[in-house]
Amino acid sequence: METLVVEGLRVRTPLLTVDKPRLVRDLARSVRVRRQSVGPELAQEYDLVVDATGFARALLPPCRSDLVLSTLQCRVTSGARQTSLLEPTVEGHVVSGFGYSWVFPLGEGQYHVGACTVGPADLDGLVEQIIRGLADESRLVRHCSCRGAVRVSSPYYATPFSTVPATEDETHRLVIGVGESIGAVGPFTGEGIHPSMECARLLAGHLDDPQGYTRAVLSRFGWMRSERETIDRLLTPDGAANLGLGDRWRFYLNARRSGIHLPFAEAVRGTGRLSHWVDGKKR
Repeated sequence: METLVVEGLRVRTPLLTVDKPRLVRDLARSVRVRRQSVGPELAQEYDLVVDATGFARALLPPCRSDLVLSTLQCRVTSGARQTSLLEPTVEGHVVSGFGYSWVFPLGEGQYHVGACTVGPADLDGLVEQIIRGLADESRLVRHCSCRGAVRVSSPYYATPFSTVPATEDETHRLVIGVGESIGAVGPFTGEGIHPSMECARLLAGHLDDPQGYTRAVLSRFGWMRSERETIDRLLTPDGAANLGLGDRWRFYLNARRSGIHLPFAEAVRGTGRLSHWVDGKKR
């Protein structure tokens, strides 16, 4: 997508959507993969097990401070006419607390329309309302919907990254996490594919050094800790009143990190339309 509408502000962006199942198939095409279900007991048969189970974190101990983003999205097709194409959009003011809604293109006139939030929310009603609003502008056909949960704890709060299970023969075994299982997801956006691939690269360079791997991940994704702590402040009873200039500045930096070119003056001037992300629209 060349442009993205963020709270009514149209900005340039290099963002793209990824067909994740196809990406995984492409990555596995050049290697031999033996598919096997591995639980805690079977994991003891291997010297090294990588927990890449995402939100499930199936083989690692619980995070020391977890934070979960609930999601719901529908796949829709827009009318065939060029004028009926939907514009890629992100809005934060439509979700109470912390969250946002989105319209992302998938190609060939198809889109994902969805919403996410931390904490309780009527995501079904919210997504239905968004789709009805879009249907006023474009003929839409709904295909399917899916729910999910995304760990946005940040790696700092998702430790430990590794564990050494006890074995009867006292043989050394190592289980080590990667990607979303250890919180390598952008807390503000829920972006996980690119950070997870970076995380995997760090793990490949520290397979024999779990402590070095932990230090490398915490260093590379230190900005995720800052974003997580901003969300924590936003979710307190006083909400946006607890946020300072530094918190607001992180929203701007997040956009820049993603290649979204927000006008600096707009961001600084009371954070402009971006203030909806942290203040909420007056109702």
